Amino acid sequence: MQLDSVNFWLNAFIPNSACITKGDIFVVVSPPIPVPRFFAGDQRDFSDDVNASARMHSEVRLEGLSTDAPTIAFQNNACGESREVDGEGNIIASATASADRMFFVNLRGSQSVDPDGGGVVDGIPGSIQIDIVGSAGMPLMPSPDIDYSGTLTIDRLEGNLLFKGAVSNFPAFEIYFRVNDGPTGTLAQIQPQIPLDLFGGETHGVDVSTRIAL
Repeated sequence: MQLDSVNFWLNAFIPNSACITKGDIFVVVSPPIPVPRFFAGDQRDFSDDVNASARMHSEVRLEGLSTDAPTIAFQNNACGESREVDGEGNIIASATASADRMFFVNLRGSQSVDPDGGGVVDGIPGSIQIDIVGSAGMPLMPSPDIDYSGTLTIDRLEGNLLFKGAVSNFPAFEIYFRVNDGPTGTLAQIQPQIPLDLFGGETHGVDVSTRIAL
């Protein structure tokens, strides 16, 4: 069987493990400036369901991977609704952040342009690469952005899928894929490194890979 398509998605989400409860809702607590506020998490832990609730969801489908002209069949970049609750768990405000700074870009072969000005860099021979960028803020209060970025590499000769990039220290992140519309595989599941720490941008490095099963 040949490699025809890859679906890839990355979620940033607030897991139950990072929350407390207010009523029946798992929530995170903002710093007390001037008083604490409560914001609903995603009411789940890690999940490979492509439709699972997330603060940020970036998904791409690449087709024609056995040809000389692979294409982006679609990409879906979206933010989940943010909800503020009171001390009893009642929803008192809601809003959805813009996804206009979330995208996949620069589908290419094995060569990349060095962002530091070092010219063209040769990657894995015969591979396909695409970059992902994501930034979004909390729409209900001023806060630093959740950030992620990186490069997905499909090694067509050796049959490997690789992702190298970086994510914020909060919240949790998960990265999944499907090959030829087959079963879902897991590339990474990353717990929050520092609760509610979004300062400093993408400081947690991610470098993962797996074999492609055809």
